[in-house]
Amino acid sequence: MPIRLIGLLCGGLLLVSASTAAAADPFKVSVRVEGKSRTLVTQRTVTLADAPITNKNDPEPTHSCNGQTALGALHAGTRGDWAGKFYEGSGFFVDTIKGEQASGNDFFELWVDHRASSLGFCGANLRAGDDVLVIRQSCVYDPKTDQCPPQVTPLGVRVAKRIHRGHVATVRIVDYTPAGKTSPERGATVYVNGRVLGRTNKAGEVRVKGTKTGIARIYAKKKGHARSETVKVRIVR
Repeated sequence: MPIRLIGLLCGGLLLVSASTAAAADPFKVSVRVEGKSRTLVTQRTVTLADAPITNKNDPEPTHSCNGQTALGALHAGTRGDWAGKFYEGSGFFVDTIKGEQASGNDFFELWVDHRASSLGFCGANLRAGDDVLVIRQSCVYDPKTDQCPPQVTPLGVRVAKRIHRGHVATVRIVDYTPAGKTSPERGATVYVNGRVLGRTNKAGEVRVKGTKTGIARIYAKKKGHARSETVKVRIVR
């Protein structure tokens, strides 16, 4: 079985019980969930408290995970609209988010700070400012290669935070590997405020011109990849 999937199933064995540690102060993280064909949870900032997280579909109150783990971020981002089976020693294996169920060869994969996590939702302890991304993954295992290609990887946006009106800026789209390395992504479609700006060249780039003052929201899509985050660019005089 591939290492990435093994990590999701049993990586949570590293989970530390909240009852053995002193209570921690609340902090903020960002969270986003990309489903098979749509965004299930748009990027948002949530506050995580050191309190147990349970699931409304699980009647056993002892089935819980610490609120400052990735599960706490998912719980806050979905307002509790998730489900999964609880495993002693590793916590919840999430299989349903906002009504979308990943079954068969599919599963929800956790990424923290642009890296695939092998710790599972309950095993991944977060820190202030962490970026949590959940993407729907598919694994059709090939024993010859010990892999399950193709793997879905997320896109990222690189662009200046401020552009002067009338000036041109470069938007660069990258692809993240599970280890967190980036490479330019050619052929990604870039959107500005919901409208197509263009497709990236071999350097992963496309140009954007600030035509009027205000906020431009930029993101990218490409088949075989999870949609990028939405980056806000301020157009100034």
